[in-house]
Amino acid sequence: MEEAIDDNMREQIHAEQIKLMHSSIPVLLFINLIIGMAISYGFSDIVPFYTIVLCLGLLVTMVLVRALFFLHYKNKFRSQNLRPFKLSIIVGSAFAGAIWGTIGILYFPLENQTYQFFLLMSLFAMTGGSAFTYSLYLPGYFAYVPSILLPITIQFFLFGDKLHNTLGIVSAVFLIVLTAFNIKINKNFKTSLGLRFENNLLVEQLKEQKEEAERADKAKSKFLAAASHDLRQPLYSLSLFTSVLDESAKDPKTRKIVDQINLSVDALKSLFDALLDISKLDAGAVEAKPIIFPVQAMFDKLANAFDLQAAEKNLFIKWPISTYSVKSEPDLLEQILRNYLENAIRYTDSGEITVKCVVKDDNLTISISDTGIGIPPEELQDIYIEFHQLNNTHRDRKKGLGLGLAIVDRTAKLLGHTIDVESEVGIGSTFSINIQHIKSNSDSQKPALNMSVNSEAESSLLIAIVDDEESIREGMSQLLKIWNCGVIVAASGEELFAQLELVKRKPDMLITDFRLANEMTGADVITMLNTKFDESIPVLIITGDTDQKRLEKMNTGKWQVLHKPVPAAKLRAFIRSIQSNV
Repeated sequence: MEEAIDDNMREQIHAEQIKLMHSSIPVLLFINLIIGMAISYGFSDIVPFYTIVLCLGLLVTMVLVRALFFLHYKNKFRSQNLRPFKLSIIVGSAFAGAIWGTIGILYFPLENQTYQFFLLMSLFAMTGGSAFTYSLYLPGYFAYVPSILLPITIQFFLFGDKLHNTLGIVSAVFLIVLTAFNIKINKNFKTSLGLRFENNLLVEQLKEQKEEAERADKAKSKFLAAASHDLRQPLYSLSLFTSVLDESAKDPKTRKIVDQINLSVDALKSLFDALLDISKLDAGAVEAKPIIFPVQAMFDKLANAFDLQAAEKNLFIKWPISTYSVKSEPDLLEQILRNYLENAIRYTDSGEITVKCVVKDDNLTISISDTGIGIPPEELQDIYIEFHQLNNTHRDRKKGLGLGLAIVDRTAKLLGHTIDVESEVGIGSTFSINIQHIKSNSDSQKPALNMSVNSEAESSLLIAIVDDEESIREGMSQLLKIWNCGVIVAASGEELFAQLELVKRKPDMLITDFRLANEMTGADVITMLNTKFDESIPVLIITGDTDQKRLEKMNTGKWQVLHKPVPAAKLRAFIRSIQSNV
């Protein structure tokens, strides 16, 4: 088997050598033609004209013939049939070498030693310059280089004097050294090709093994997910019978046995549910259907479920009061938070658990902090691995199964949310989830939550606020409501128009930031608003921008522009000027 692999690899190496050598032919032909013309020009004063014409004619003929062969085989390279390409390289190299060898003889000046030396150096340059390319394929090298250098070397020795003998020796030594050098390069090149093909083979084998493992894992997960109903039935029956025993058993000894059975059944149910949850996630059987919903309703539900459980350990859970809505899958997000809370209660013996909501960069981060045992730094990277638990080497079922965070990790990836953990041994841990697409309650689908327009203000000034900063929208809204103005707040032009459709009223005034999210500007919102109502609406641009081009654009729009921070008195004065005209 190993010999077969070696033979196959040798064939691959051979094919790669031929391919690379064949691709180098255009450059070699170009060099041959240019150097041949240059040498002919340099020797035109001492070599007969007809000799130059003959040599150049042979050289051009060689270039044309080899170019035609190259073009013919350019798009026909097949590693299964290398014979025509090998012949093209060997015969073409021998043809080129013979022509240059002929030039070395015909251009050789018998009386002028300077030109003899110049001719020798020119041939050295031709062979040395192309040696690396020909080292890729030694048959081509031996067909080309010796054919060039041997004729002029023999010519030097035929003179018999010391100078020409010396030049002959130099030429012969150069040929020997060049040949040895190219043989070594060729060997190293073939070794590197062999290593490359071995690595490619290993990568392919690894890829196949990985795909096979993934297929097996997915098949396992699909089997568990599909068989969940059939597996749950006997477990459910078992729990029913243990319930009957629980009601019937009165004897203390029997009661103790029944209690142990109940504990075992509960542990089995917990393990089974967790395994099925992971299998469904791995098999892709769980589909996330994100919707926009208020997080406060979810916190209320979790409080009902965990407050009593925490109180049993003398722990207190601090819950936030949140006015935000998020885009996520409610059940899956709740499952993540449930796992966080269960771990927090399980690993906290004293102190409190704090649930927080923090808004930053249009994202909502929900974090759950405890004052428990904490996690060592070296363990943090392993907490999401199945069955990995801290301080539970004896696998005490009361300390959980080690599957909760594995489920959290998979569920968060499914939802597209990021999770994080910070912990310090002896101090506690904070687990968090970052949810994109945050929307305040003013973005809900209910008109009462979409805007802050109260009954007293409906007949007064209605002001639209567009700003992509939540804190600015909230602060501006509160201030305007104190002044008894109706307020619509939005982070973009699209949100503003969605709310205007609900209120069925044209705003009396627009207050907008100039630079908004997603490359939209206040000018875009103004244009859209004026187009919708077919009239110009009073505009106040509040900006912190210092870019000269944007400032010029604001001024050309003939809008009222105030720069941040805006004093309340200036804002109030502008609003009163609008009220007087309404």
